[in-house]
Amino acid sequence: MSSNFWSSSHCRYWLVSRSHLNASRALDLQYATPRQLYCLNIWFANLIQKLGKRLMLRQIPIATATVFFRRFYLKNSYCETNPYLVLAACCFVAAKVEETPVHIKSVVQEAKLVFSEVNVKMFPGETNKLGEMEFYLMEDLDFHLTIFHPYRSLLHMLGREPADPGKFPQSRVDEDAEIKKKEAEVKKKREEEAKKLGPPGSTRVMAALDEIASGKWEESEEARIRRLMGRGSGEGLMEIDEGVLQICLFLINDTYRTDVHLLYPPYVISLAVLYIGFCLTAMNNPSGTRTRSSSSQVNTLAASLETNEALDLPPPPSGAAEFIASFEVSLPILLACVQDIIVLYPIWEAFEPSTRPNNQGGTNPSTLAAAAAALGKGQEKKDVKEKFGPDEAEALVRRMIEERAVDLSHPSRAVPIADDGKSTTSSLAGKKRSRAG
Repeated sequence: MSSNFWSSSHCRYWLVSRSHLNASRALDLQYATPRQLYCLNIWFANLIQKLGKRLMLRQIPIATATVFFRRFYLKNSYCETNPYLVLAACCFVAAKVEETPVHIKSVVQEAKLVFSEVNVKMFPGETNKLGEMEFYLMEDLDFHLTIFHPYRSLLHMLGREPADPGKFPQSRVDEDAEIKKKEAEVKKKREEEAKKLGPPGSTRVMAALDEIASGKWEESEEARIRRLMGRGSGEGLMEIDEGVLQICLFLINDTYRTDVHLLYPPYVISLAVLYIGFCLTAMNNPSGTRTRSSSSQVNTLAASLETNEALDLPPPPSGAAEFIASFEVSLPILLACVQDIIVLYPIWEAFEPSTRPNNQGGTNPSTLAAAAAALGKGQEKKDVKEKFGPDEAEALVRRMIEERAVDLSHPSRAVPIADDGKSTTSSLAGKKRSRAG
């Protein structure tokens, strides 16, 4: 199940509609505005990033923990749980899932330090609480722990997966030539066997020759292309600037502060960040000069042209638009994903103004906030009347939990009690009966 995205639990159960996503937040929206909830998602993703760095986790386990956190709150609400305890449990489980386990005492100790830095006092510093939360988390995740991240999809699209060197005995050109030679030998052998079935022109001979001509036993063109293009060597693919790849990787890190991982499959997210990366590169380098100086790309564009010609495949795309269009992904879906990503940066910049050149685990929000406005074709920023930053986010979480507790203690449908201890509705009913009598 983990090797095929289309048959995985990620694809079958954890790609939800936008209406489902909005419905899951209906309770929290009673105590906070949609913009405040969006900022809370950024706040919690930043805390997961900080805790993951303190635990010496790589980016993949941190991304897995963030997705676990998002999935958990598809079934729960901030106002009815302790999100800081859930956050620590997500990091603990994600470290196990990604085969970089961390001791539970280390998670509790580092979580205390991280939360004390941001003045969070709601985290219970007890290992048994975190261990109990781990089981609740896995139960609400339905024990679906396999997650496909866009990093691999992006590298595969750009031909950056070093799958060929040292792992395949032949190049794809030699392999294709050998397979064609074997198919020709099998075809010749079958024709000779068919001729031995009887005199030329007989029914049996003609039937055998028709079967050979149909080519049912040969490799189909679709299967051939999948075999040739599925090795990730970079042969026959478009040459991409190294700067575009680095921007895309930073953008993927930032997408974990949004909802796109609950709404879109990973290949759509990869294409969306690739589109944004092309746009940002074109904005910063309008002359179109190439700045690529990395050796991670196996072949140059010239080599790709030669390889495609040798394999009888069409030439690689010559431009960004042609490259993205070659994937045949629905443009409305792709552009909706792009929009969901770029709206992050103005809100993130307003919530947490950048004071450093680069934010942890991502790009500089202030730089991309301006770029997002340009990509949005002049969308105006909405002025935020009230300041809402990390301090206000922590206070909002406490207030939401307290107000929800009050509402549960004193529900709106409760029957008011009179001074004598009897309900007012029963006393009124008794007065009406006495009047009727």
